[in-house]
Amino acid sequence: MKMALKILAVITASALCMGIFSSCGREKNFEKMDTDRFRITTYIVGDGIIDLSQFDKSNLDRITDIILFGTATFNENGEVLLGENFEICLENIRSVMKKDDSQRLYLNLLGPGSQSNSDDWNEQMADQAERHNNAFKIGKLENNIKAVLEKYSFDGVFFDYEFPIKNKYWRVYNNFLVSLDTALGDSFKIGVTVVDWDAKHSKKAIEAVDFIELMSYDNWDSDGNHSTVELAEIDISKLVKKGYDRSKIDLGVPFYARPVTGEAYWYSYNAYYNKLDENGRFADSETGLVFSFNTYETIKEKTNLAIDNGLGGMMVWHYACDLPAENEKSLFSAIKEGINEYNQAKS
Repeated sequence: MKMALKILAVITASALCMGIFSSCGREKNFEKMDTDRFRITTYIVGDGIIDLSQFDKSNLDRITDIILFGTATFNENGEVLLGENFEICLENIRSVMKKDDSQRLYLNLLGPGSQSNSDDWNEQMADQAERHNNAFKIGKLENNIKAVLEKYSFDGVFFDYEFPIKNKYWRVYNNFLVSLDTALGDSFKIGVTVVDWDAKHSKKAIEAVDFIELMSYDNWDSDGNHSTVELAEIDISKLVKKGYDRSKIDLGVPFYARPVTGEAYWYSYNAYYNKLDENGRFADSETGLVFSFNTYETIKEKTNLAIDNGLGGMMVWHYACDLPAENEKSLFSAIKEGINEYNQAKS
């Protein structure tokens, strides 16, 4: 999940900087989300909550929506498969959630992976898409998902189907989302992830889903800075221009770093936060790579960006990468401060 390696060329970035920055979020007739309803969504990876003694729950009271990730899948036959530790993870996460029903819990479902022997990424994605198509068209997956959501009292389901790539795959996926919405009715919510360069949900699919997680990360500017505020503004503008509903969009932010050169490394913020320079970079002598983090100020600025553009909330990948709440550099604190600053300015 969330491993798209995309480096924006300086020509693209500079052109968009001039045109989009002045217009992003400024077209007429959109309302800013009331901050009392502004979502703070985070993924909690199942492996990280199997042992509750190792789980930091101090930031949970700042979260409105939790997505349980890595504990369930579906196969080509439309069957939902629950992992070995699924029920342990679910029991543990419910034990630390708020007791007043003010938090919502969703199940993330990953689909069948590629079985291609090719080293070509496009061929791998095509094989994966065909397997997803089989599951989406078979007509069983919708009711199987509903049965799991009902049995375990989830508030809804999320899909991280990030790279359908070709239009023929998008058509099947979009039709499935509409069909799933019909099957679930008003009882459960549907969430999807999206990347700006491959966002092809149909109008009916956009209407069918309730949440759109904009993965504005694993991208770099021309200087190698990972997931900047400027790139987030570009991503938002692209989705809005494609017809995505602002109020459904959560701006995804990384609580991890990537190397400025794009290699496949991911470093958690909580392990390096006190080693960063003023630009949020850390030079790792062991790998010889320079890692680019989102700092406290960056996350706060992105929160204000999301509010100013009428988005529904923020999304964090992922919960365990942050510091405990009492640490003044906690990134969840940065989101909270961004919301507070907006409210103070408004008042």
